[in-house]
Amino acid sequence: MDDLEFRNFTGIFSDRIFDLFYQFAKTHLKKGMPLIISGGCGLNCDWNTKWVETDFFSEVFVPPVANDSGSAIGTAIDAQIHYTGNSRIDWNVYSGKFFDRTKNFDSSKYDYYEQNDEMIADMLASGLILGWVSGKYEIGPRALGNRSILAAPFKASTRTRLNNIKQREQFRPIAPVCLEEDALRLFGCNKNSPYMLYTYKVTTESLAAVSHVNKTARIQTVSSTTNPMMYNLLKDFKAKTGYGVLCNTSLNFQGKGFINKIDDLSEYTIQRNLDGFVIDGCSYILKSSKNYQVYLDKQQLLQRV
Repeated sequence: MDDLEFRNFTGIFSDRIFDLFYQFAKTHLKKGMPLIISGGCGLNCDWNTKWVETDFFSEVFVPPVANDSGSAIGTAIDAQIHYTGNSRIDWNVYSGKFFDRTKNFDSSKYDYYEQNDEMIADMLASGLILGWVSGKYEIGPRALGNRSILAAPFKASTRTRLNNIKQREQFRPIAPVCLEEDALRLFGCNKNSPYMLYTYKVTTESLAAVSHVNKTARIQTVSSTTNPMMYNLLKDFKAKTGYGVLCNTSLNFQGKGFINKIDDLSEYTIQRNLDGFVIDGCSYILKSSKNYQVYLDKQQLLQRV
């Protein structure tokens, strides 16, 4: 419901519910114990942040897959302990399937470019919105840089366009993905936040597309080790704009999982009016995209100069 008064009410109501939980914790729990949050509540970034800010617990741990995906992993670990006595597993959030390029799609609708992060960064800086596919897809509920829709973070109109692409209400926030080394300066985030589980205050007016109505952002930080492909793209985007930040929202049809087939990705791109998509660094840009044509005209002018 896109109604300001109703949104204010829901915010107050949410704060009141949290306070009931917090008062219960203060009354019945010993201060300085660790807190583990799981289930759907673990996806409430505002509450996760509030729990940290209470300074009541020695640490707050939220698994990056707090939804049913995490429950499945936990069940498997429980079985492993039962049969082997060993609780340790080797896993990460990028444990889904590799992208399927075997399906047919109409490639004649696209201009194709070999891997060129600098050019992709330049297109994003010029206002193009692109699907982004890299490696295996994320096993949790949120796009963490392997199945994402990316855009420049500077204009409120970009947030509007992204919510139209996603077919959702305009009050919905768009999350930023940010270079780890820039997180403190731009978001006051003084620790790694690789799983988009906490909110931070945006410290600049320049990032309108990723600033929520209360000036917060559900940030994901990226380093050269956590997601090298995204890190390199952000470095090139920073070289062009001064900001190592991009809009990052999930690449999926409404109510469905991450897109993982090239024919589905092409259909989504055309149906939802993206300007193109990138698969492991290689770009497919829609010839019919007006933003792309403006970009090409700009490149021709620069070459003449």
